[in-house]
Amino acid sequence: MTVDRIGERLRRYRRAANKTLNQVAAESGLTASFLSQAERNLTGVSISSLANIAKSLGIPLNTLFDQPMQHQPDSHQGQRVRYTIGGQPLAYERLTSNFPGNLINAVKMSMPVGYQSELISHEGTEFAYVLSGQIVYTIEGRNYPLGAGDSVHFDAAKPHFLANAGDEIAEVLTVTTMGLFDDHPSA
Repeated sequence: MTVDRIGERLRRYRRAANKTLNQVAAESGLTASFLSQAERNLTGVSISSLANIAKSLGIPLNTLFDQPMQHQPDSHQGQRVRYTIGGQPLAYERLTSNFPGNLINAVKMSMPVGYQSELISHEGTEFAYVLSGQIVYTIEGRNYPLGAGDSVHFDAAKPHFLANAGDEIAEVLTVTTMGLFDDHPSA
């Protein structure tokens, strides 16, 4: 992040789009109360929620926060940039590049003990594979406990959230057809 925090950016771009919290909530699959808290920097916002908000506002996702670029098709452990959104405890590592016709986006998430995401729904499909730790995906109110080596694959239009259910940091590989990166590869 540069000068202002994520909440100030959310509010500024929502107002520039002449949209109310209720309008953005309806278009992004989030609640107005959650968006209000996010705009006041009272809660963290996941990359999926930010992608939905950016789509609702008609702006590129990287307008809301700085993401690492990845133009090469390969990604190597220890060389990826680890980043957070607005300093929240959930950390990401970008695993995929972006190119014309790309259909999937992948990130490695490191979830601290006690972390729980917001309830979200979005276009496309989602696949998660637990690398370490214990998590629970809740999809349409049903819990799916997962440990290292377990996975879940579902229609991401169904309301869902995930939580670290263990007593250690959980690492999860998440692959989605939702657009998470809007950079463009160099020629």
